[in-house]
Amino acid sequence: FWLKPFRHEQLIRHPTLLLWPVPRGTYRLPSFAMQQQERGCLPCTNCFVTVPQDKYFAVENFGKFSHILSPGLSFAGPDCCGCCISFRSITSRVEQNDVNVQTKTKDNVFVTARVAVQQSVRPANVEDAMYRLANVHAQIDSYVSDVVRSSVPHMTLDEAFEKKDDISQAVQSKLEAEMGAYGFQIHKALVTELVPNNDVVQSMNEI
Repeated sequence: FWLKPFRHEQLIRHPTLLLWPVPRGTYRLPSFAMQQQERGCLPCTNCFVTVPQDKYFAVENFGKFSHILSPGLSFAGPDCCGCCISFRSITSRVEQNDVNVQTKTKDNVFVTARVAVQQSVRPANVEDAMYRLANVHAQIDSYVSDVVRSSVPHMTLDEAFEKKDDISQAVQSKLEAEMGAYGFQIHKALVTELVPNNDVVQSMNEI
């Protein structure tokens, strides 16, 4: 079903999913949560579990974090109908966030910056990555939007195109400093494209 949008926010809608609110001018593709609940490999018990190579599994005893399991078949402990032991997983793959941020340059041209952020969970900080952030993607989007909107307005349109690498470096430095505390490693942050509004593009094509 559809809901009316908030006054200062837009809701990204999906035919079957209602995703989180995002700031106006920031758009991103739908994405599923990085972590999820898992079950053991035997019916009616979580004593044994098979851990895929591309995931980290956390063992929880009565809801409290216990330890991280390595890939393969593992014995988690005695359990009755999943009441004693539960599992939570998070991917170990490098994921990419594609963020579109709308802002204005110093010479009053509206542009959309397209930023690609590649991140993964640090093996030594899996517990932080699982339990400290509710929505990793939304957090990264917020930091990217903050850096882009504080950098581009100090540049003209030509300077913004010339200094895409500087903007990328500023975004990556911000994300490395902030997301490291939550157990995430930032591999790369790239400004892949700067797109002026249609009026400016048409004027440039007519020259």
